[in-house]
Amino acid sequence: MSEVKAIEAIDNALSSLEKGEQTRVLAWAHMKYGTPAPLASAPAASSGVAPAAASASAPATTKAKSSKKSKTIISMDKTLNLSPSGKPSAVEFASIKSPKNVMQKCVVATYYIRENIEIPFVTAQAVFTFFKTLSWPVPADLKNTLQQAGTMGWLDTADSENIKVTSLGENLVEHELPAKAKS
Repeated sequence: MSEVKAIEAIDNALSSLEKGEQTRVLAWAHMKYGTPAPLASAPAASSGVAPAAASASAPATTKAKSSKKSKTIISMDKTLNLSPSGKPSAVEFASIKSPKNVMQKCVVATYYIRENIEIPFVTAQAVFTFFKTLSWPVPADLKNTLQQAGTMGWLDTADSENIKVTSLGENLVEHELPAKAKS
């Protein structure tokens, strides 16, 4: 099978899936075949494959056109179940942990998604869905806020399609939240 035919087959398979499903399938493929991150769409475009093949691997975000600065628009992941049976719902978990600021909220969201509903690849889209489900205000630049939580040492954001909670982040969620009242 040629590279072009393989790309066309992948495009056909992914085009019938929703964005969240596409993200999970692509993340699995990246992990299985050892590529560190999604490749740029330039090789697909130069190979003569239809633009749909190149866009099938695009993350579930789009850039809005703006005269000054482009903004990232993130959509809800409708496949994410934030009320799993036998486990606390996202609302219950967040209520127990009571994060005080937006970076703590990002860590709580990532921890919950990875540990409680066992999604192996946490994305900005999943964190966005968590925020919207809990009616938390979404930061103007969620990806940057996630990276700031990474700077604090709570998250590993090296791969934006696979955000991980570090041991410091686990300690924050498991031992430091909710914050103890000062006496």
